[in-house]
Amino acid sequence: MTSWQMAMARSGHVASTRDLHRIGLSDVDIRMFVSYGRLVRVRIGWYVTPGVDAAVREAVRLGGRLACFSALRLRGAPVGDDGRLHIELPAHAVRRPGAGDPSAVRVHRARRPSSGDRAAVDIAAAWRVARTCVGSAPCR
Repeated sequence: MTSWQMAMARSGHVASTRDLHRIGLSDVDIRMFVSYGRLVRVRIGWYVTPGVDAAVREAVRLGGRLACFSALRLRGAPVGDDGRLHIELPAHAVRRPGAGDPSAVRVHRARRPSSGDRAAVDIAAAWRVARTCVGSAPCR
């Protein structure tokens, strides 16, 4: 595994253009890796590795990362599926236009980012949010 692939793995297989530059990739490298299928551009300035979980890819496409039940499922916790993608967005973020069915996504706003990586909040943060999420009104 190359150094940039190890860096991507440490960050949850998600990186911004700035992250990729910091680990030594140029814009030409990034375009080449996208064209060869070694990176997937999910939105302007954000990339994932090809095998990343589909929920992670969608969360990044929407401008966030997995939170709550979605993060718990990614981390291997035995939780049910309410049919929605739970994502964490900064409190000031605006949901991306054309983001699809709003009832399929549960947005959790965070004044400060929870601990975790680029793909998802860590399991402790996910459990904290999940305790308050069940049966509550949408966090939009």
